[in-house]
Amino acid sequence: MKKKVLLIGAKGRIGSGFIEEYLENKNYEDSYELILGVHDKKYKKKNFKIRYVSLEDIKSLKKAMKGINVVINLAANPEPKAEFKDLIKPNLIGAYNCFQAAADSKCERIIFASSVHAIKGYLNKKRKAKENAAPKPEGFYGATKAFGEALCYTFSSKYNMSCLGIRIGAYTSNEKIKTVCFSRDDYEHVISQEDMGQLLHKCIIAPKKVNYGIFSGTSKNKKRDMELKYTKKLIGYKPKDDAFKLCKKIKIKNKS
Repeated sequence: MKKKVLLIGAKGRIGSGFIEEYLENKNYEDSYELILGVHDKKYKKKNFKIRYVSLEDIKSLKKAMKGINVVINLAANPEPKAEFKDLIKPNLIGAYNCFQAAADSKCERIIFASSVHAIKGYLNKKRKAKENAAPKPEGFYGATKAFGEALCYTFSSKYNMSCLGIRIGAYTSNEKIKTVCFSRDDYEHVISQEDMGQLLHKCIIAPKKVNYGIFSGTSKNKKRDMELKYTKKLIGYKPKDDAFKLCKKIKIKNKS
């Protein structure tokens, strides 16, 4: 029987991109059934089962996680400059509720969407951040992601539930790659839709013995400010894209 994977935050940019990757990769579909978790009760998606959740309502999360093997939590306030008061419910209470609901529902694994903002203190000093580097957030948003990373270890050790966190870099969907190329000065922690999809997939299918890990969410960029050695070794991540090359091609094509 295939595993059941609940994708919370399916309506967001990364969630929508992962759904596209799932539909385009038969080995993804063959490995597990993807079930979509959303807050909007009007949301429908052809060929997918939908479960409605509220990050602030742990009962709704437990109900949605019934029979689920793996939970992916992409839901949060994604605004790096958000005020602390706007982060409390979705990023702190919501994160805790997801972890606790997954543990109470006997899920095998939870995958938490952390962020490059949890380690921005290294990057702004032109230092490459190692995967096991302690968080150095420079804002409240990054601090909430560091809290989620801490919960990963807490729930892994307390409940023996596999907890994997991904420090997602500057994510770009296939649709928005041109915008990223022309709006950024650097591409050192850009991650493409395809690579993000593969990274999530690798976390889902990782062996049970991978009980805890914080991984780098970046593509195979020629210059990187996050290391990938541990991410590649532990879960077999093999990024394909180089944002520098992709953007160079796009810019050349735009001039012609």
